[in-house]
Amino acid sequence: MPSGKAVEQLARDRTTNAVGLIGEMARLCAAGTLPARIEESPARLIVYTQRHAATLYVSDHGDAYRLGHVARLTFKDQERLLRGALTLMGVAGWRAFEHVRDVPPGWSAQWPAIAREWSLLDAQRAVASAHPPHHAAYLDLLTEVVEATRDIEIERQRTAPPAQYARKRSTREERHSGRGVYTFTLVRPARLTVGAPVFIADEPNLRGRIVRVDGLDVVVRFDSAVDYRSIPDQGGLHELPSDRVHKAQLDAIETLRQGRAVNPQLLAELVDRRLRPFSPAAVAPREPLDPGQLSAFRSALRVPDQLLVLGPPGTGKTRTIIEIAAGSVAVGERVLVTSHTNRAVDNVLERLPGHLRAVRVGNEDSMTSQARTFMVEAQVQGLRDEILAATEGTASRLSAFADAQPPGSASSAPAVRWLEFLGAQVDEARAADARAQTAAAAGDAARQRAIAPIAAQLAMAGAALQRVRADLAGAERHLAAARRRFAAADARASRGLLAFFFRWLAARRWRSAQAAEATAGSVRAAAGQAEAAHVGLLAQADALAWRDPETARQAAARDAAAVERRAALEQARRAAEVIRDCLRPVPAAPGLPPAPEADDLAGWEQHRRLTAEAVTAVRSRAGLLAEWRDRVRDADEELQRELVRYADVVVATCVGTATTALLAELEFDLAVVDEAGQISTPNLLVPLVRAKRSVLVGDHHQLPPYLDDEVKGWMESLRGGAAEQVADLLRRSAFERLYLSADDQHRVMLTIQRRMPEPLARFVSDRFYSGVLTTEHPGGPSDSVFRAPFAMVDTADQPVARRAERPGRRQEEWGRGGYINPFEADLITLLITWYVDQYPDWAVIVPYRAQVELVTEQLTKALGDAAVIADNVGTVDAFQGGERDLIVYGFTRSNKQGDIGFLKELRRINVAITRARRQLVLVGDGSTLRAARDRPFAELMLALTDHLTHSGDLRPSREVQQQLEGLL
Repeated sequence: MPSGKAVEQLARDRTTNAVGLIGEMARLCAAGTLPARIEESPARLIVYTQRHAATLYVSDHGDAYRLGHVARLTFKDQERLLRGALTLMGVAGWRAFEHVRDVPPGWSAQWPAIAREWSLLDAQRAVASAHPPHHAAYLDLLTEVVEATRDIEIERQRTAPPAQYARKRSTREERHSGRGVYTFTLVRPARLTVGAPVFIADEPNLRGRIVRVDGLDVVVRFDSAVDYRSIPDQGGLHELPSDRVHKAQLDAIETLRQGRAVNPQLLAELVDRRLRPFSPAAVAPREPLDPGQLSAFRSALRVPDQLLVLGPPGTGKTRTIIEIAAGSVAVGERVLVTSHTNRAVDNVLERLPGHLRAVRVGNEDSMTSQARTFMVEAQVQGLRDEILAATEGTASRLSAFADAQPPGSASSAPAVRWLEFLGAQVDEARAADARAQTAAAAGDAARQRAIAPIAAQLAMAGAALQRVRADLAGAERHLAAARRRFAAADARASRGLLAFFFRWLAARRWRSAQAAEATAGSVRAAAGQAEAAHVGLLAQADALAWRDPETARQAAARDAAAVERRAALEQARRAAEVIRDCLRPVPAAPGLPPAPEADDLAGWEQHRRLTAEAVTAVRSRAGLLAEWRDRVRDADEELQRELVRYADVVVATCVGTATTALLAELEFDLAVVDEAGQISTPNLLVPLVRAKRSVLVGDHHQLPPYLDDEVKGWMESLRGGAAEQVADLLRRSAFERLYLSADDQHRVMLTIQRRMPEPLARFVSDRFYSGVLTTEHPGGPSDSVFRAPFAMVDTADQPVARRAERPGRRQEEWGRGGYINPFEADLITLLITWYVDQYPDWAVIVPYRAQVELVTEQLTKALGDAAVIADNVGTVDAFQGGERDLIVYGFTRSNKQGDIGFLKELRRINVAITRARRQLVLVGDGSTLRAARDRPFAELMLALTDHLTHSGDLRPSREVQQQLEGLL
């Protein structure tokens, strides 16, 4: 029974009505595809159609449900379904009634059965997770934070008006595909970020992604080729709601919840800090490292769970990461290098040693040009060329067996043609042999007819010859035996007592041997006569046969066939030698026995069979290799997967590790996370669940994870015990919590900095790193304006009206207006104009985007080359992780109240001033800064003033301004 509220909600939705919704529920239920969940307090059944979530309350009599609430499906609903749901199935389905009294008697809502099944599902999930309560609470807290952040972001994107553009134009932006790239000039500043998916207002099919934001110019790369004329000349850019990041975070949390992380102890390590002892590896890195870096390197190679590396500015974090990656690969590990930003991972990627096979995964528009060369898409052609080159030799050796003709056509492979020729010659030899045998048989028959007149006489002579030969054989045997007996008796006739007897016996046997000799001689003579008679008759028979035409013809046919057989087998021998030559260079080719004797027809039959088997096997290999080489030329997707699978190092952002199909199901031995101090816990979990162990490299004294103002508002609205936990989760990085709670074996601090000049490094060390940093810096030539490499231009000497801040028209990143300071912008322009030739590698850092635009505008007027200016002027966030020879930092804020806004975040000051390699110049109103209402900030400024007075150069702005104007 639909409630009035549900009817109103569906009326506002305009996609269906109560009857249509219940009808859809009935169809899904009949098909057994209606998902449902039970929620408590009060007990209710939530059923999910394709577009809606309907809340049902069971009636008092248990015979029906009241449809109390209907809403469009949200990402949160989908996440809840993924965590567990029932499937309702029933042929009768659902029926709509206006009142409960209209429900027929005996009907049932089946609430007890549904509730029972839900309880069983709950029990199964509880057994599956089996987490201690505090682990489950930690996961629930993470889920709540991610879901709240997601819903806030989706709602902001959904309700935000389109960013209006006044004109469009084609762009010269570098293209990496055939997709259209266009620039839109906005009417006013808008909250659009690089990488955000957008579409043209009222043209939902014209979708793309923001490549670059440069003031009011927004560069969009469309998802497909777009006709320039199809884009409206004026219109709006709508940001597409996306939960890609949040889905990756929730998937990582669910992976932990289900116990499916590659490291099964990860949850306990994060919550209980249950870390295992280990002994660092006693190995040397490729490149020399200082003691802190070496300790991190050796510990990283052996740590079984987590290693936390605190790397203050200039201490060589990137160098350490590179050595850790190379050392891990050397022992056979697959390494993931990741961070929150594309810039950070590209910085590591570009410095990896060349012998490591590294691949970059992610959105090409957010990468540096050098990093794009490591993309799997870019490396596919190189891998394809490498594969083809590696198999070219084998393919060449198999070319004699490769068939260039289409299936069903005669083979064009030389070895196959020679095999066919070999077979044909053996067949010809067999046929010639058959003809010879036939002619021989016919010739024998003709001979018998020709010699018929003397056949009887010849037969008698032959029989007589056989008899006399038998007699001769008997006589010869008898003679040999007589001679043996005589020799035996004669041997004993000359010695012994019986010598007389044996002399007598020898004489007797001599006579017998003489008689046998005479008999044998007469038989030999008879045999000779019989042989002569038989030969004479054979000569008569041959004469008769040669004179017979048929006998002569058959003999000629027999001899011709024999010649043909010998010729065919000679050709077969030649073919066999050619095939053997073709097989000889083929790797692991089947062996062949030597060719048979010329007249061994049976041997040639066997040789033909063995050769055919060998050629067939090699031909199959040749065909497979040729087919594989052809497929390699077009197998981009397969090659991309293989590149990633066999890569030594995979480089991607934290979220990127979970949002590309190339990395699906890929596990890592080690995850190295750079700039971990900037990464929120949900983002950090995305790569950690995919690795057996991890090394987190960061600095919690620099920028913390970004906190959106709307999320901050939600956080501050919370009450109770969870509020403090949520605040800690959002305000602090996981790196900070983990580093502070880790034992000394699982954390390392890098303490030798080589970037900053000593006076600056000493201040940073004392104020942010408990004075433990030491400096190895060569110093530099004296500066033309300041007496020290650490200087400040104090604008407090100017009239209040001149040095004061003003509200900026530029909307800041957090959605509020910022501030500008024209006098500071003038000073900064003077400084850069003077220094630009002395320090070609320079940067200007200011807190507000509005001030960035003002400084950029003035520098462009003074120096030209707007692109260079834009690359060198920005907020603190743009330069985190970077460094320049000259850094000019403007505080911007100047007011009587001591209001400094978000400058009170001291870590931003740390980032800003630690970018300088040779010279740091601060520009600001010391009276405002030292009197700031935020006491920690004021104390820092007082310490800064004192340090500059004793170890730097603190100068009034009038003096510096006059000096610069004189120099220029």
